Amino acid sequence: MEVDVRIVQIVRNWGPVGGMESYVWHLSHALANQDCLITVICQKAHAKANSERIRIIEVGELRQKPRWIMYWRFANQVEEQIRSLGLHQDHIIHSHERSISHDITTFHAMPFATIKEKTWFKQVSIRVWAYLRMERRELGELPGQSVFVVPVSRSIAQAIQHYYPKVANRIREPIPPGVNSLPQRQAQSIPQDGGSIGFFGTEWNRKGFAFFMHIAEQLRIRRPHLKVIVLGAEQAQVAHLCKSYDGSIEFLGWQPSANLYQDLDLLLHPASSEAYGMVIAEAMACKVPVVVSDQCGAAADVSIANGNVLSLKAPVQDWVSACDRWLNNDAEPIGFERPWSQVASEYLAEYEAIRMTKK
Repeated sequence: MEVDVRIVQIVRNWGPVGGMESYVWHLSHALANQDCLITVICQKAHAKANSERIRIIEVGELRQKPRWIMYWRFANQVEEQIRSLGLHQDHIIHSHERSISHDITTFHAMPFATIKEKTWFKQVSIRVWAYLRMERRELGELPGQSVFVVPVSRSIAQAIQHYYPKVANRIREPIPPGVNSLPQRQAQSIPQDGGSIGFFGTEWNRKGFAFFMHIAEQLRIRRPHLKVIVLGAEQAQVAHLCKSYDGSIEFLGWQPSANLYQDLDLLLHPASSEAYGMVIAEAMACKVPVVVSDQCGAAADVSIANGNVLSLKAPVQDWVSACDRWLNNDAEPIGFERPWSQVASEYLAEYEAIRMTKK
């Protein structure tokens, strides 16, 4: 690939300020480190670029509500920038938003089209019509479009294929996020009657906090000195789900998780819906074993040396036994590595494929 390949990255907020935003932030720098020239078009940059090869174009913050109107306006502003600067001529346009014209889009979440599973009266509104229209446009389903679709997990890929079969032949292999270098958990012997398990997540309902507590209750019968650590979910929000647990729970509120994995002996993540699940990859990178549901996109990255993947339909005792086995396991997990340079290389292969189709 030529060293002067030019890439446009489209994201509303650019910087290490959220899941998707951090993905684009790290990808932009990893591509710049591989001699690409990056133009970022965003509403606002929340941090300065750490490379002279990254140019930032801010279109200005828009009124946030109604959100569908904000997305619509942002797409039009981005399109105006692309056309006025002539970026279509010699750039690969890479979107992470509901853009109008682009060569490749990365899907970070389940498609909005899942709303079709809900009752009909929840689908009848201009808001729903607009979101579905923008999603079809992003996926390149409208006439005259040809867009590469990159999901961040296989579960997202399957959902897109289900709801948008017309684009199935343009869905590429998933490109999960990279994992930064994190402090490692030190190998240690865990007391037979204790150990620590953790729940990390602010969206506690979707991420399975109620089931987490049910498992903890049963696990504590085997391990009376079990330590439970909760990050993200506020105690006042979930107190009603903790009434049956007669042990202590350490609520840490919301704070960065990077330096907290080292205090865990096991991460338990029984989410009912999780497009990827960065906490799973981060825990494995810190050599913390994981027990997760098969509804997590990151479940595809969990090897038998890192943890277990279970169905939410499995009996609670299956979950309890899996947790107990890992707490009894003295062997150190092998760890998990996925540098952002690898993510950038996978995208460079996609960009080259796009360039070949344009010739």
